[in-house]
Amino acid sequence: MAEPTVAGTDPASAKPATIGTGGTESAATDRLLVRLGHQYAAVGRTMVGVGCAVLAPFTNPPVGTAVISMISAAFVAWSAVYLVQMFREPRPWVWGTDLAIVVALCLASGSLEATAIISDEGGWVIGVASFTVVALQWHLRVGAAAAATALIVVSYLVGAAASPAPGWTEGVPMGVWMLAEAALSRLLWVLVRRGGRVADCVIAQQFAAERGATLAAARRADQRSYWATLHDTSATTLLVVGLGEVRGGETWLRPQLERDLVALRTGAAPPDGDVDLAGCLQETVATSRTTADLQLGEPVTVPASVAAAIAGATAEVLENVRRHAGVDGAQVSLQARNGRVVVTVADDGQGFDPAEVPMTCRGLRWSVHERMEGAGGCARVDSAPSSGTVVHLEWPDWPKFDG
Repeated sequence: MAEPTVAGTDPASAKPATIGTGGTESAATDRLLVRLGHQYAAVGRTMVGVGCAVLAPFTNPPVGTAVISMISAAFVAWSAVYLVQMFREPRPWVWGTDLAIVVALCLASGSLEATAIISDEGGWVIGVASFTVVALQWHLRVGAAAAATALIVVSYLVGAAASPAPGWTEGVPMGVWMLAEAALSRLLWVLVRRGGRVADCVIAQQFAAERGATLAAARRADQRSYWATLHDTSATTLLVVGLGEVRGGETWLRPQLERDLVALRTGAAPPDGDVDLAGCLQETVATSRTTADLQLGEPVTVPASVAAAIAGATAEVLENVRRHAGVDGAQVSLQARNGRVVVTVADDGQGFDPAEVPMTCRGLRWSVHERMEGAGGCARVDSAPSSGTVVHLEWPDWPKFDG
């Protein structure tokens, strides 16, 4: 439930935190500090007021002990109502009534306190009045708080002037002290509010930076996905044509070009839901120009995006076998073991040292490693010169395998 704002009160979100770009962000910290500040001031005013009122019957006031006891009990009861209302919903009538009661006490201070106490700049009324001006700085706007403070101070001076002996001059020091208390309390409240707004601003900037980083990561992921698709489709086909391996009459060429166009047009976006990984691998092997011996274990159902990543990485590994291994075929196997889906592509070719693969050779990096990492898996290449190559495509932590 949103915190209510009241005309004349210090609103919970008077000035929302803003970030450097000019956007308005949530002022959650500021609102929390305002709510806590209202409650803190109300608790302080209640504790000090009740404490002073309890001591009032023992100050030998001119009105007598019986009368002051009734006034003290009434003030304690009101303080309880005041505290409850300030915690629930700080309406103007709450602090307005409290202000009126304190002003009345100040005007009647000559009758409610002994003359000696007023002369000594003490007494229970001044205790109530002094903390009331402190609390009002946390409840009201600057103008309203200043007016309320001035009203209490003037009322106290009038009450002191109406006292039989000391006169209004005896109340001036305490009046000045109340003004100083009000100024210091207002300064503290301003610093608290400013700290909350600074915190909101910092949080908003952090959120903006995180959103920017997330968007940048998403853009990079889209770029890598597009580059991988481009590498696997038209770039590979054009390379084959450029190397003179295509004369134009090959039966596989037209279907391959159609698949390339579809992949580039759709971005190779996989369908939603779960699919049979074995079926995807069968299609990959069937459309590959590399002869592959496919060995399938039990059926494995995985999310379509994972199946697309594994199938795409498998296709790239088979294409690398055709180009670089110096052999005619490879072995492709699918297993579900130890909580993981594992696809292995092995060949008996000339092999290579994975550490010496140049950065310009992006097939393994884009189409295999990054594709598997994007799906939450990984790729591991085991190879050495003259020892063949084994590529393991693993997707970890798949909890269920349907057999």
